[in-house]
Amino acid sequence: MTMSLTSSSFSDGGTIPQRHGKKVDNVSPQLSWTNAPAETKSFALAWVDTHPIANSYVHWLVVDLDPATTSLPEGAADGAMPAGSRELTPYAGPFPPSGTHTYELTLYALDTETLALTANVSLEELTATIKGRTLATARIVGQFTKE
Repeated sequence: MTMSLTSSSFSDGGTIPQRHGKKVDNVSPQLSWTNAPAETKSFALAWVDTHPIANSYVHWLVVDLDPATTSLPEGAADGAMPAGSRELTPYAGPFPPSGTHTYELTLYALDTETLALTANVSLEELTATIKGRTLATARIVGQFTKE
């Protein structure tokens, strides 16, 4: 079976509620995942604004999530992250300068327990580091409109 990522906060392809936006409550969404490969030793999570103007702006980057973890509660970024995980880019909810932007949340199942990455790494640094280490990926996409 293919690894999947879902959220009770918004549906794949749907609208991300305003409470998750940086200018409102700035609360991280609930996430759940299933069917990770048995060989998974950790997970990494990236939330990226894919709009061309945003230039793949990273809104949240978490690494070293324990392989036994299968979900994050809404608001996990406010001090409820699983033990051992590291937020390399602290949660900053969507905040497009104008209009509607597309945000991609990607979960990576990795064959390593820890990544030798430091705070505020770029998306390119993450993807270069996990190249060849990724066992599976799952993605959920949402739209956020500045109000």
